Amino acid sequence: MLKILFLLTYLVCLPALARGYEAKYDMLWSVGLKLKAEATETLKKNGNRYQIILDAKASVGSANETTNLLYFPESGWRPLDYSYTQNILGRTKGRHFRFNWNTGMLTWLHQPERNELPIPINALDPLGFRLQLAYLLMNEKDLPNTINMLDGDDVKARTISAGELEMLDTPYGKIEAQKFMLTEDNPASERSFEFWLAPSLDYQLVKLQKHDRKRLFALTLKAFKKSGTP
Repeated sequence: MLKILFLLTYLVCLPALARGYEAKYDMLWSVGLKLKAEATETLKKNGNRYQIILDAKASVGSANETTNLLYFPESGWRPLDYSYTQNILGRTKGRHFRFNWNTGMLTWLHQPERNELPIPINALDPLGFRLQLAYLLMNEKDLPNTINMLDGDDVKARTISAGELEMLDTPYGKIEAQKFMLTEDNPASERSFEFWLAPSLDYQLVKLQKHDRKRLFALTLKAFKKSGTP
């Protein structure tokens, strides 16, 4: 009986996102070619670790992002490793990073000749930062003014700006979501990073638009279900 009560208490205290989910998106991906595809993002638990995967496939290319993380009720999400693989017209390239928290060093596994870097304060990967933001919002904690996030082959500081709640019309249906923006110091006019998180979905991603000169990456929610739901 005590074990059952402990399990029920644990599940009540565990935030919904930490129980896992699957989200499907319409994706627009412009990297010289303009590709339309469906992307699937999943969060699942493996032992004491979690794994979040964003996987997309188009007729002439594919992309996959994977992060393994730990979850701490008192502080949120901590990345262990992050990988990105892209294939377009048979050309494959990728990046793979490891967060060595025991030594406090970040390793570029795809560039073994590169020196390790001390992990910057509150460093996050491109997938884990949304989980951490959702954790802070659901627990009504203050958002940081800046974050250190993997971007390309480096860790870069980004300023977080919170916008207003907006009603978005998506393939998933009309849904209210809060807008956020990530900006860098001295941002170029042709670069922008905007995304919208829905309070009714535990601040899960509803829409994302990232412009980088002539490149565009966009996601729009079309389906969402939490683990254990039909």
